[in-house]
Amino acid sequence: MGSVKDLQVLAPAYEDSPGEGSFVFSDRYSVFDWGEMPDHIDGKGAALAVMSAFNFEELERRGIRTHYRGLVTEEGRLVRFADLPEGGGGCRVMRVALARVYAPVVRTFLRSGNRPEVRYDYSLFTANRGRLNNFLVGLEVIFRNGLPLGSSVFAGIEKLKAASPDGGEPLQRLLANLGLKEEPVPGQMLPRPIMSYSTKLESGDRNLNEAEAFEISGLEEENFRKLAEIGLAVNEFITERAEQTGLAHYDGKIELVYDNGLVLADVVGTFDENRFASNNRQISKEVLRQWYKRHQSDFPAACEEAKSGGAGWQSRCPVKPVNLPPELIRLASEMYQAGCNRYTGRRLFEVPELEEVLQALEPYRR
Repeated sequence: MGSVKDLQVLAPAYEDSPGEGSFVFSDRYSVFDWGEMPDHIDGKGAALAVMSAFNFEELERRGIRTHYRGLVTEEGRLVRFADLPEGGGGCRVMRVALARVYAPVVRTFLRSGNRPEVRYDYSLFTANRGRLNNFLVGLEVIFRNGLPLGSSVFAGIEKLKAASPDGGEPLQRLLANLGLKEEPVPGQMLPRPIMSYSTKLESGDRNLNEAEAFEISGLEEENFRKLAEIGLAVNEFITERAEQTGLAHYDGKIELVYDNGLVLADVVGTFDENRFASNNRQISKEVLRQWYKRHQSDFPAACEEAKSGGAGWQSRCPVKPVNLPPELIRLASEMYQAGCNRYTGRRLFEVPELEEVLQALEPYRR
């Protein structure tokens, strides 16, 4: 299915009825939209499956519909989070309801110099607005509470300042949209949560304004407005839970299905979808992303350039990722598992406490 989890289809989805499937969470990881990276992080898949299951169950208690059906043990039993044994390492298979995926039509044009330009045709969604059912909404709903190191906001600020020494009016408008009067610094929290949208069904994430998001969503206006409401409700819960366990919650995203109403889908509130921190030390795959930025800086730069060529850009990228140091792999494994223990309030994984792991990771953040 993807670079970090696989999908087993148990029953197909139809427009008038959900299908059934299983997410099999692997120990793979992905950064810079590369797909499967050369190393695997032991225990990562189970930690993310358990953390997402915990969040889905708590959000359902708050009245939010989800496609989650339960966790699947090695014996094939469907269980809830409370059924998991202490120290048992959790489960890495999640049962979910399935929806149909209608992809936009990809059209390629040649620009000057014969460089390809990819455009996406969403006319299926605009022509059938309000008439489609049980389909994946082609958007990611993004929420920001703060600006951690690696936030795309900082890249946007640098781009504006490259065009004009002080960033000019565009920079001031960006800061105002974030509720800020001065340029932020990494780790800074925002005065209020900020919602935004990006594409889901394109080869790379493309930021959208509200009008663009509505245009490609396939939703009627009333349901489109509910996307932000659900995003804020999910963000509120994850932020509250993080604070209860001594963590800071910087940002994250959700995906949704429309099935006679909006349904929370995919995975929610994990160390891959969201960025968390403890004492300003990040707990997410951002640790690995930043390692590549410092130790193989030509790789993320080459990825950014290659993405403009559309789908399959990874095979055309001239720079390939190197392996992580073995000790960093071990510590990343413990970070995912110890972070899951902390967030869920249960010792499901036999690893050191989170603070001990984060302290040992300090040399790799430099």
